[in-house]
Amino acid sequence: MQTTNLHKLLVKQINKYLKPEYHNNEEIQKFLNVISESYFNFDRDKELFEHSSILNEKEYAEINKRLKEEIAQRRQSVEKLIEAIHSLELTEGSTSLFDVDADNLLALVDFLQKQIDNRKKMEAELRKAKDAAEKATQAKSEFLSMMSHEIRTPLNAIVGMTYLLQQEDLSPTMADNLKTLQFSTDNLHVLINDILDFSKIEAGKVELEATSFDFKQLVSNIKRANQVKAEEKGNRIKLMVDDDIPDSLVGDPLRLGQILSNLVSNAVKFTMNGSISIEISLVSKTEETARVYVSVEDSGIGIPANKQELIFERFTQANSETTRKFGGTGLGLVITKKLLELHGSKINLQSEEGKGAKFFFTLDFRVGSAIKKVVTPVENINEMTLKGVKVLLVEDYPVNVKVATKFLSRWEIDFDVAENGLVAVEKYTADPKKYDLILMDLLMPEMDGYTATETIRKVDKEIPIVALTASATLNNQDRAFEVGMNDYVTKPFNPKELFQKIARYSHRH
Repeated sequence: MQTTNLHKLLVKQINKYLKPEYHNNEEIQKFLNVISESYFNFDRDKELFEHSSILNEKEYAEINKRLKEEIAQRRQSVEKLIEAIHSLELTEGSTSLFDVDADNLLALVDFLQKQIDNRKKMEAELRKAKDAAEKATQAKSEFLSMMSHEIRTPLNAIVGMTYLLQQEDLSPTMADNLKTLQFSTDNLHVLINDILDFSKIEAGKVELEATSFDFKQLVSNIKRANQVKAEEKGNRIKLMVDDDIPDSLVGDPLRLGQILSNLVSNAVKFTMNGSISIEISLVSKTEETARVYVSVEDSGIGIPANKQELIFERFTQANSETTRKFGGTGLGLVITKKLLELHGSKINLQSEEGKGAKFFFTLDFRVGSAIKKVVTPVENINEMTLKGVKVLLVEDYPVNVKVATKFLSRWEIDFDVAENGLVAVEKYTADPKKYDLILMDLLMPEMDGYTATETIRKVDKEIPIVALTASATLNNQDRAFEVGMNDYVTKPFNPKELFQKIARYSHRH
């Protein structure tokens, strides 16, 4: 320790009272320099004091003021030091501040250092706990992905075969049985999607897109999608659309469609021989923004007043009888509420038991540019459109291979099958010009779809690769696009959706 610049009295005290291990402590050195300066100041003050008798009253008053300021400054330093100590959470079993002499600055500095060390230790433990929590969340996400894949894989076969059987000439009994089977598979599919969507939202994995879309067309499509099920229950769906709503709005049509689908399908589910009214109207509009009012009202069973808050809680329906009679996870309205909150909106409810229910909310949009109307044959597929398209199907699950190839054969597509990514790469590299499109599963033995896609993309950036997979989490989708896939079809796939994706990427539309 450099003592040449320190006050000689302080040097003696250091040599006598300060342990050698503290001599090279940088903080102690700074502190001792302050004390030394105080000693020098004291000497100067003492000298002034000794000569004060010959000073006039005005000069004495000025000196006295300076002394008081220095004393106050020292007291303030001590108070700030004690305040800093108090701001730290003392660990259990540590020395109390009351056991430290408030006038002993060295003791206070030492005490503060110990508390800072304790705080650092606590922060390290908190970081460790945070890392463990993040790993647990990741494990949960991976588990959901695995369960999604394991459930969707056999479900895809059931959905696909049911669809194919319904295209055959069937007896009334067989047709009715297949209708029941389709209803059950549809319900199972909805349950799986609800659980996965809820998990994504809870984990904060949902980010809203901002694309131009036609809100009026979106609502019309949702009405059409629920029409058959409504008619089966003797219900009529009425749609009221305000023509003043701009043709193009900027938002996330997928999530908005999910919100409306949840509300409309719920209305259909809980209404028998009644009506469901969908209304969208313009509340206000500027050149750049539009506020739209949306409501879905039904004449169904209604919701008791004391249960209206509960239905927006996870896994909860109005009562257990509802769950047994109508089924469902009780997640639809929770997801709807949370998606609306992501949009900066709030869902409202008016209902009376036995007299139906009305859900309504408002949404703010930016007005978009005009959307080019594209007419896509959705209801009636021209199966000859894809005749002669060459497809490489990469799939390891034999039943799904059977289902997919039945559809490909039905559409007169020329196809080869690869049972894993490694075989797919081999078949592709053997004749790169042979295929117009690759349908790629993601999770396979030998080589997964991600690696196979990366390998193919090294030599061909152009060939369309569409993920055809039972892994439906956002992480899987993001990674699929990152490695160079063009699009994504989730199992159990809708045959019309698969048809349209093949038509789009093979340029047959």
